[in-house]
Amino acid sequence: MPQTHFWLIDPVSGGRKPLENGYYPYGWDGDGRFLLHNGADMPAVQGTMVTAVADGTVVVAQSDADELYGWRCDWYGQLVVLELDEQWQGQPVYVLYGHVQLIQVEAGQRVVQGEPIAEVGVEGVSAVPHLHMEIRIGSNNFATTQNPMLWLEPLPETGVLAGRLVDEGGRPWQGVRITLIESTDDDPLYRYTFTYLDDPQHLIHSDAALAENFLFADLPPGNYTLFVSVGGQEYRQPVVVNGGEVTAVEIVSDLP
Repeated sequence: MPQTHFWLIDPVSGGRKPLENGYYPYGWDGDGRFLLHNGADMPAVQGTMVTAVADGTVVVAQSDADELYGWRCDWYGQLVVLELDEQWQGQPVYVLYGHVQLIQVEAGQRVVQGEPIAEVGVEGVSAVPHLHMEIRIGSNNFATTQNPMLWLEPLPETGVLAGRLVDEGGRPWQGVRITLIESTDDDPLYRYTFTYLDDPQHLIHSDAALAENFLFADLPPGNYTLFVSVGGQEYRQPVVVNGGEVTAVEIVSDLP
């Protein structure tokens, strides 16, 4: 089983909705409709309490109107960044909360897991109230993110599927639709996502051990089938998901 780092609890009071869907997952741009997504979005009612995902120190708690933290100034509107007490492979881990309102902490303050830090807002570039959450590894930088769903504790009794879709040379396919079919039901459930895109700034990063380029989170344990079509060829891969674990899978297309 791959080594996990499910250190973080749900930051949204009352429980999050399942996040990893085909609409706007980490590493995807909505088929060109949006900018590349380097976090995870958690829809919630405006004013919902947002709490610390782990013990740490607040390093940013302010507006970004005059300081660059995202694609441009005033991207998050109001943001909080925590540096976690625990490091990953000798590197600091930062958690960014974007589009928040009524920040309740200040830079330099120590917080414990579950402590209130802000409220869900609609600040910055945001059309509806939601929390935008990023995981930044090594430095508090827009170009150091990883998929937050590999860090958030899965919903109870669910697991995570981290996959790689590569060509014969080991190069990842970008922007390919991946369908996950629950195989144990008479009425199968279909989920989909997309393989990570790259960009000139290389903003999207895989876990060093998993080297994943797509991910499904909060999956009930059971048997599934991955389906993908690349270059007119179809591939199907059976997978088994276990609760509380990461299942790693690789699909290699025979196209160069």
